Amino acid sequence: MWTVFLASLKTLLPLERMKIKFKKLHPLAVTPEYKTAGAAAFDIGLIEDIKISPRSFLKVRTGLVIATPENHVLILASRSSNPVKKGIDFANSIGVIDSDYCGPNDELFLILENITDEIVELRAGDRVAQGMFIPVTRGEFEEMDIIESTDRGGHGSTGN
Repeated sequence: MWTVFLASLKTLLPLERMKIKFKKLHPLAVTPEYKTAGAAAFDIGLIEDIKISPRSFLKVRTGLVIATPENHVLILASRSSNPVKKGIDFANSIGVIDSDYCGPNDELFLILENITDEIVELRAGDRVAQGMFIPVTRGEFEEMDIIESTDRGGHGSTGN
């Protein structure tokens, strides 16, 4: 029984990694790479030294254009250590990069937030973001007069 299960599981898992095309728009752009064999996301770094004023936001360059594969989305997230080690986070929580945002000059930008009361200084090459490719299923919307389901009580209704 387990042999059949494992054999069927292998057919669901990709045998090869996706080939991802990217372009460096700046010589200091950090080549995207997975830092460990088990990493789900690849690191993205800065191309310039920056200072972010206390409790403010700054749009920063990565120097990268990444061609997200068709039927996928590239999710950009802050590295989990950023708030504690660097005093920053993503201002918009995550970035959603569609597969059609891949023209020759469609650079990935990050909006970083200084979450401290001090100036935060970052250097070119600092890895501040991570990217992950996720398959996308697009929905077909159908407007209804009545949705056949029970109301749950609104926002935040599953607990305190």
